[in-house]
Amino acid sequence: MKKTILLTILTTITSYLAFAQTDFKWDKVDSVSKTKDQIYSDTKMFIAETWKSAQNVIQNDDKDGGMILIKGASIQSKSFQMNEHIWTFSYTVKFMMKDNKYKIVIEDVYCSAARCAANEWAKMPVADNYPSEKGLRSTGVNEERYLEIMKSLKQELQGIVDSYETSIKKTGKKSDW
Repeated sequence: MKKTILLTILTTITSYLAFAQTDFKWDKVDSVSKTKDQIYSDTKMFIAETWKSAQNVIQNDDKDGGMILIKGASIQSKSFQMNEHIWTFSYTVKFMMKDNKYKIVIEDVYCSAARCAANEWAKMPVADNYPSEKGLRSTGVNEERYLEIMKSLKQELQGIVDSYETSIKKTGKKSDW
C-alpha cells in the first residue's frame, strides 16, 4: 500500500515537472517532411525575414552540425509620468535541425538596458510574478506595469516560436520567376 501511494505521488510530481516550463524559456521540437538542408535553408530565410539584420544577430552558423544560434533583443516601452520608459531585453534563440526534425529553443532572457530620457533606469528582473521584496525599487515600475511588460515580452517571444513553426512547415514551391 505504501509503495502504491509513493509511486502515485512520484508519478504525479514527475508528470508535473515534465510539463512544467518556465515562462521565459521555450523549447519546441517537431517533425517535418524535409531534409536537414531544406530545414537549414528555410531557417536562414526565416531569420532574414524576422530580424532586421540577420548577419548581426547570427552568432554561430553550423550547417554541417545542424545548428544556428542567434542573439536577439526585444524593446519594450511604456509611457507614464510624461516620460517614455524603454527596456531592452536580450535573448538567445537556438535553431537545431536534422532530417525530418527541427527544434527551436529561446532562453537566457534578461533585461540588458533600461532608460528613461537620458537616465539609466532599474534593469527589470525577468519573472512571472512581481518581486515581492523591493518590487518598485528592483523593477522601477508598479506591479500592474511590470506584469504588462512581462506579458508583452512573453507574447513577442512566443510569436517567434509560432512564426518559425508556421514558416518551417510551409511546403516550398519553386517558381520559375
